Amino acid sequence: MLILVLASALAFWSAWRTSPPLRGMAENGLLRLAAHELDGELSLEGPWAVFPHALLSPADFAVPNPPRPEGFLRFPGAWKGAAGLSNRDQATFRLRLIPPPGERRMTLRLVDVHIAYRLWADGTLIAQSGVPGRSEKTETAHRSLVLAPLVLRGSPVDLTLQISNHHFRRGGVAEPMLLSPPDVAEAARTRTWMLSALFCGVLLVMGIYHLSLFALRRHDPPPLYFGLYALLLLVYAAGSNSTLWLAEGILPRQFPPAAMENVALLSYVAASVSLYRFFLTLYPREFSRRLRVASDLRLPVFVVAQVAFPPFVAYWVILGLLLLTLPLSGYYVARLVVCVRRGRPGADILLVGGVILAGAAANDILVHAGAFEGGYLVMPGLFAFVLFQAFTLATRFTRSFAEVERLSAELAEKNAVLHTEMEERNRLEREVIAISENERRRISHELHDGLCQQLTAARLRCSVLEDGLSAQTGFAQSLKTLGRLLVASTEDAYALSRGLWPVEHDPSAPGPSLEELVRSARRGDGAAVELCQNRHCAKCVNPHATALYRIAQEALTNAVKHAQAGHIRVSVDCRGEGRVELIVRDDGIGRAAAAQGRDGGLGLRIMAHRAHVIGAELSIADAPDGGTVVRCVAPCCRFTAENGETAA
Repeated sequence: MLILVLASALAFWSAWRTSPPLRGMAENGLLRLAAHELDGELSLEGPWAVFPHALLSPADFAVPNPPRPEGFLRFPGAWKGAAGLSNRDQATFRLRLIPPPGERRMTLRLVDVHIAYRLWADGTLIAQSGVPGRSEKTETAHRSLVLAPLVLRGSPVDLTLQISNHHFRRGGVAEPMLLSPPDVAEAARTRTWMLSALFCGVLLVMGIYHLSLFALRRHDPPPLYFGLYALLLLVYAAGSNSTLWLAEGILPRQFPPAAMENVALLSYVAASVSLYRFFLTLYPREFSRRLRVASDLRLPVFVVAQVAFPPFVAYWVILGLLLLTLPLSGYYVARLVVCVRRGRPGADILLVGGVILAGAAANDILVHAGAFEGGYLVMPGLFAFVLFQAFTLATRFTRSFAEVERLSAELAEKNAVLHTEMEERNRLEREVIAISENERRRISHELHDGLCQQLTAARLRCSVLEDGLSAQTGFAQSLKTLGRLLVASTEDAYALSRGLWPVEHDPSAPGPSLEELVRSARRGDGAAVELCQNRHCAKCVNPHATALYRIAQEALTNAVKHAQAGHIRVSVDCRGEGRVELIVRDDGIGRAAAAQGRDGGLGLRIMAHRAHVIGAELSIADAPDGGTVVRCVAPCCRFTAENGETAA
């Protein structure tokens, strides 16, 4: 806050850091100059001789009976009511300068003469802006900053000023004419140009920066309205009355000065509309949405005034629109005070900037309206307000970024905890599956070594008893039936043992055998099962072999029981690329037809769960030529095979 206040004070001080010009008070159209008055800036103030309703040139005063003045008019100031002049009129003014002895090269600095003029010094035209005329049609309006050369040789100099005003709401000379050495005038113009260029550059950077922020964060409208506000102020500052020449240095010479000033005024009105929307989007609870409509109406009213009304009337409408800025500025300050009391972020900073802007706006509007004479404060006032606005948004973004960083840190911490929990859950799932497989192996071994052996012994005992009895006895026939039942039960027990853990042919393998699974499927009735293996290793020790076996087992079961497949192909591809691919393809009726009338799906979910546990990719899709394709791609860690080669 302190830095912004100092920056604003520096802007005001930079604009008026030089001492004010000396006031040379003329008397009855005559101004006597002293030598010390010509070392700095001298304001040619006081009464000038006035020739109302006439556009006279020095030639008109060179005749034997020259026109006589009808009074005197003080400059700077408006001419309404003086010497019978109205706001829309034309006149000629004369001032005689009595310089001290000696020759001096001087410069006259003319700003804000309403609204077209010519200036002669002893009959030589030294300055002109626009073309004076007796009507709106014959007058070419142009208000600009002009540095006119003037040579003082110790003898009196007659200044003849020809002015007409048929476009602006009031005629006259709004600011004093300054007489100074050329270097002083050039330095003053350069200082004005530098301050204006600095202000315009700041506005350009602010506008582009905040519009870029809105492009990245479209859900946050305050940067949009602040960016538009800054760019519209840029157009106003570059084309306003005090810096119109700055825009002339950029735009083509064919661009009409009057249109340039109208664009500047339109930009100022549009900027005030954008300013209210900025406050409304920043503090929606404190600023009225209904008043926004009234604020927005200023823009169409201005456009209608420019298009439908004559320039003279349009200026009065524009003045009324500008006067509306005073109550709006008071409203801004009052609502910002409410925002400060409610603890809204950045409201205290905006309040200071709003007070500065309101004071500068009130000063300029009253000066523009002719309530009193003084300098314009719009540039430093807007500069201070823009700085405070930018700092408010910067503070807002800083708090948002800090909140995002805090939430990001919390999210990272929670993600780490969640990652740890997921790893623990996966470990427990793998452990449960390992326990399940170990239990399957134990039950399989117990069935094979216990129940299966007992059933085999019972079957053999039954055969012995059957051979010892006569074939004609009924008891022998019953033993034969019992023997067949024991044979079937023994085969079922062996099949159940092999289904739980078919590792009879490779006890050292890490999991069940796909070969045995395929052989078991072939022994059933119906489908022909084909196994195709492309292994990189002499002996597979992949820890995921058990999960792949169970997925293949479920796929085979689905193909036989539900898909009504006639041919099933099981392929395993492990080419040492760090992965193993299992594909079970059948020529059945497809997934959609097989799923009709079934409430199942548990087997598919179990397959997906097993694939997820081992980090595999599982896909089940219909084959292009009919049937179903189950594809599972699992990782395969590197190991050392029996032959000593490094494999995957």
